[in-house]
Amino acid sequence: MIEKIADGIYRIEIPLPRNPLKYTNSYLIGRFDGFLLVDTGMNRKECREALYTALRSLQIDFSKLSVFITHLHADHIGLAGEVGGEVFFSKTESEIVRKMLDDPSGYWETILETYIANGFPEREAKKMLRLHPGIRYTSMEKIEFSEVVDGDEIDVGGYLLKCIETPGHSPAHMCLYDEEGKLFFSGDHVLIDITPNITWWPFLDNSLGSYLESLEKVYNLDVNLVLPGHRRLWYDLRKRIDEIRRHHRARLVETLAALDRPKTAWEIAPSITWDLVYTDWEEVHVVQKWFAVGETIAHLEYLQKEGLVERDVENGLVKYFKSC
Repeated sequence: MIEKIADGIYRIEIPLPRNPLKYTNSYLIGRFDGFLLVDTGMNRKECREALYTALRSLQIDFSKLSVFITHLHADHIGLAGEVGGEVFFSKTESEIVRKMLDDPSGYWETILETYIANGFPEREAKKMLRLHPGIRYTSMEKIEFSEVVDGDEIDVGGYLLKCIETPGHSPAHMCLYDEEGKLFFSGDHVLIDITPNITWWPFLDNSLGSYLESLEKVYNLDVNLVLPGHRRLWYDLRKRIDEIRRHHRARLVETLAALDRPKTAWEIAPSITWDLVYTDWEEVHVVQKWFAVGETIAHLEYLQKEGLVERDVENGLVKYFKSC
């Protein structure tokens, strides 16, 4: 589906088959002299066909098309290396992607070991890696990125887009802000119908803490329209940020309340309220368990930084317990 948002701005729905997110929003910005595509969808047939069909129907000159990637997740970066010419990407995350491509087995082994140490059953964890979209649907070809940092500006099609680094959902997630038009391309930093997944990262010391700081960073922007990476557009950025803050405060309370004894993140996760339909934790699909445990670790790390929780390693397992 293609939706015209404003003069020179279109939203393109890129399908995410068998994924509860349903689709990624890819935005085409620009006019005859140049175009910028914000995010691409996964490196898979369904995404590629939808994206190219949309771009051709809009009669885009591919020689004048550049790409901006909000963050390194497969549903945003998957086709970046083949769609256009110049690819704008966060300096920090471009370096991370290069390291991942240089030693993919080493990177994913670190992830696997961390989840197992936090109580995730080894057999299920290994199954999850076989299903992980970051492994299956990210292009393995190296891309020569045009690196951007916080405060850089991209001028395209009459829009001056400011890069705003908002770590949390990913190590150096990047939003775009058009001050004149009061447009905020939020990527996965702020979503309307769901809360972004805030998980454990080896590149962030405190994912949730970084995320909450990033929400504060964009809170006072003068915004008339929020254009997110998933789901629908909306208008009141501050109201949504306040809702997300309350959500994480409630989740922190649940996490702390679950610590009636030393527990792993795997043991704590079933005590937290998730936006899933199930009656028993065993019914939850391994992919959803993976994301839930990652979020649980992130909340435990935040509580540890706040001095409310401590951790210890017992027989190779990371156990968390309330501070005295």
